[in-house]
Amino acid sequence: MPLSGDPSRWPSHNRCLEATRAAVTAMRTEGLLREVDTEAAARLLNGAALNAALWVASCDDPAQTLSKAQEAFRLMAARLLTRP
Repeated sequence: MPLSGDPSRWPSHNRCLEATRAAVTAMRTEGLLREVDTEAAARLLNGAALNAALWVASCDDPAQTLSKAQEAFRLMAARLLTRP
């Protein structure tokens, strides 16, 4: 079934965003994340994950693409941490 419409209106997307927001908030509270706006960080991380999922789902070699996406996501997300 193809996905269509505004992703911000997809129930599953909203649940993922809420879970990401809760995780970012908890990590900020625990001092694990740098000084960053939690809403912005949650939305950007969630958006990156959504785009990676769409990329993997639509590519010719999902295993290779997933590996690339995971590596890039880890590097990007690691910059939010207060320590590696």
